[in-house]
Amino acid sequence: MEKIMFKELLKGDHISLKKHSLELAQTMFEYVDQDRERLRKFLPWVEFTKTVNDEVNYIQMTHDNWDEGKLFDYGIFNSEGVYVGNIGAHSIRWQDDACELGYWILGKYEGLGLMSRAVELLESHIFSLGFNRIQIRCSDLNARSARVPENTGYVYEGTARQDAVEMGAYRNTKTFSKLRSEHIA
Repeated sequence: MEKIMFKELLKGDHISLKKHSLELAQTMFEYVDQDRERLRKFLPWVEFTKTVNDEVNYIQMTHDNWDEGKLFDYGIFNSEGVYVGNIGAHSIRWQDDACELGYWILGKYEGLGLMSRAVELLESHIFSLGFNRIQIRCSDLNARSARVPENTGYVYEGTARQDAVEMGAYRNTKTFSKLRSEHIA
């Protein structure tokens, strides 16, 4: 499939996804900083996010990759318009009509169904653009992250053994996927 630009704003049921803005850098950094210990267990980039300027650089990188069709990263906002975390389509393989979703949420917003809603909203948009396959991968130790694809109808494909290093130790990675034919619009 040809590269297609994603919408910069997606609105759903009690949730919206917005392309990152530089104005969000301070808040993003504060969220990562206040939840650093929890996030760093499963997200390698947390160690490299030490200042607001690191977030500014990250947002600029997402803009550059957005323009090149390499990555489409969004801030997640709840029904009150409060920023709660990030979700994005990455590892895009245009030639295969496939991509991977990655996400994180601030700990105080876990367990409210917000990430499942964000996944469903973004996947609907991705499938509407013509993609055939979406993949979600997570550490086998991250039960909360694994519940998101389980709760949103993704198929568990298996666990890759010791395929990544997390916090200085090998970790296993669970893989889930959903095909366009399995998506309920």
